Amino acid sequence: MAVLNTICFKSSEGVSTRSLPVLFQPSLNLHEELRRKERRSYYDTFEWSCFEHQTAVVVKNRTISLLDLQSGLETAPLSLKACPSHFLPSTLSDGTIKNRLEFLAGIRALMKRCTIESDMVTFRLLDQIEKTTGFLFAETLFLIKGNRKERIAGLITLKPLKGFQDDYVMISRKLEEHFGTESRLDVKSVFMLLMESAGVRVNDYNPKIRLALRPDNPVRISAAELLLFTHGIMKSNESGIIGSIDTEFLHEYRVALRRTRSLLSQLKGIFPPEIILRYRQAFRDIGKKCNALRDCDVYMLKKTAYFNFLPPLLAVHLVPFFEELELIRKVELKRFSDFLRSKAYRTMLDEWQTLLNDALVTPGIERESDPGQDASINVAVKTIGKAWKKVVRHGRAIPAEASDGELHALRIDCKKLRYLLEFFSSLFPEKTIGPVVKHLKELQENLGAFVDLALQQQALYGYIDSMKTKPANPELASALGGLIVMLHRRQEKERKAFNRTFRRFDNDETETLVTELLNR
Repeated sequence: MAVLNTICFKSSEGVSTRSLPVLFQPSLNLHEELRRKERRSYYDTFEWSCFEHQTAVVVKNRTISLLDLQSGLETAPLSLKACPSHFLPSTLSDGTIKNRLEFLAGIRALMKRCTIESDMVTFRLLDQIEKTTGFLFAETLFLIKGNRKERIAGLITLKPLKGFQDDYVMISRKLEEHFGTESRLDVKSVFMLLMESAGVRVNDYNPKIRLALRPDNPVRISAAELLLFTHGIMKSNESGIIGSIDTEFLHEYRVALRRTRSLLSQLKGIFPPEIILRYRQAFRDIGKKCNALRDCDVYMLKKTAYFNFLPPLLAVHLVPFFEELELIRKVELKRFSDFLRSKAYRTMLDEWQTLLNDALVTPGIERESDPGQDASINVAVKTIGKAWKKVVRHGRAIPAEASDGELHALRIDCKKLRYLLEFFSSLFPEKTIGPVVKHLKELQENLGAFVDLALQQQALYGYIDSMKTKPANPELASALGGLIVMLHRRQEKERKAFNRTFRRFDNDETETLVTELLNR
């Protein structure tokens, strides 16, 4: 039996509950059941991943439920201890909601987007034999801003029951006649109305580069547009880092940082050499300042996996290691947060933004010797071709028993190529550049896993070495040693997979795609 979707009707003047019962007589009667006030807080990730899956996360009266933005159906609520400013799905009690949110949000936190108060009257719809055919909710909605309330609108919501299609059609028609067809809203539209009233822009953040560069524009202009984008991503993630909301804020900040550095190093002549040198150094220094914090995040994210790698009797001895790591993370977070708040950092970023904005307005004097005036498409073809050949040349030179250093160097080459493909993607047909990026991504995943496993082992060796100056803890040393063994086995598995993975990347199909890409 088809699900009858919830429908709503907006009334800017408010809703008179006294006039509602007469609308449906003599076919149906309205029976008033309850009058109450209800506060609802709406949550989503920084990237709006729940909304993208047609879901709203709602906390009301210290319970959390998931609202389907298409049908209006809600999951059974799950009790919470409070209504937090943000929370991780992993902290919820086991069950349907936790599983669903872990799928929707992953390791991202759910952040409170707005809070609404509703003065609500609930009506039961009864047919002539007193059978319930649905529920009607008459609400006056208020936006909560601190200690203040701002009225949004009146709202009538019809929640039908299965099997009463005829009544559903009749009720919705009567409501349309009373409130006007233009006032009819679906559940998703109501959600958007609430967000708009709260001044919240839905889907206002996306870390993927979606700029539409112009092929004939001077590359200095295209570079400035790209660098302004990465600058915006960095700034957007600062408050999430400082608030320690989730680890992805720092991760995406660092990706934007690496993209910035890569573009400055690979696109020659877009700014004077002294400007390039100054900002390459500045952004490199920022990266160094947050390396330790990111290392802590990586280990904390792998905590469950590390415990599962070892037998329970051995794994339990990892607890002191993670306790110490948590303390180190707090210190590193404060240190980097203080830096992000510093006047020197703010000034540097503001000056960088001004430089980029100026480049858009006055990209330079046209002269033959100015490489910043070269057409963007020509620079894209040249730099991508050069980076591609470097990856293929270095990859083919790596022997069957690849060393850690060789694979680490190739990983860096692949990152540089990936960034160029992302930077200039809008200049090429998606049907060509899309498969190239896909093939490269598989190779990067293999190299990334290999290098990360190597770095984790190095860090654990370093920690064991530092234990010489601390009180003896042979159980922890044994647990860390066992963990290193497990990581080494996984690393060797990735090493053996490299040549096979590279062959899938370095094949006729990919070469044909790249040739087509660079000879458009």
